[in-house]
Amino acid sequence: MLSNANRTIHPLIPALLVLIAAVAWQAGANSASSTRPPATPSAVAVVDIVTIFDQLQELTDLEARLEQSKNASQADLDEVANQLKTISADLEVMTRGTAEYKKKVKDAMELQAVLNARREALNQILSIERGNMTRLLYTKVSNAISRISDREGYDIVLFDDSQFIVPEDAPYQDVYRSIVTRSLLHRDDSIDITNQIVSLMNSEYTAP
Repeated sequence: MLSNANRTIHPLIPALLVLIAAVAWQAGANSASSTRPPATPSAVAVVDIVTIFDQLQELTDLEARLEQSKNASQADLDEVANQLKTISADLEVMTRGTAEYKKKVKDAMELQAVLNARREALNQILSIERGNMTRLLYTKVSNAISRISDREGYDIVLFDDSQFIVPEDAPYQDVYRSIVTRSLLHRDDSIDITNQIVSLMNSEYTAP
């Protein structure tokens, strides 16, 4: 057996140790450089879209014009309805089974069909007009949110549904749905920019 005093170090061992140390250092450097830096906190704001819509002057004016259009179309419906009432009154005093009576019944049926079709068409037209109106305003609201966010430095703006009420004495499915579909559970008043959006849009809308 060789004693410790007689053992010698192979000439290549020191060089190998240096190489291994260099490789280990490089691997550590690469690992450190590939690590993502700490995330920068994002500035967050919230808005209540429902409140914004309710307080927009433009929405009030658009609703008024939509109501005028509805009233004009309703006048046409009322005219057809009055004609139908007149025919119905005539039928009450006419002799059943006569040719004239049968013709009146046919006229009443045709008018009723016209009334139903026009009423259904009016409802669809009003619904489409209201949808277009809502889309227009939402586009403007989104634009106002973007401009204020750029100005104030907000990175994210969330829809504030934290004030929505969970229904009481409601079926389980409705209660559960109102909870799990909620996106915001709590927020501080300081990050609410709803009033800023309303003020900006109303001032721009009423500006000469």
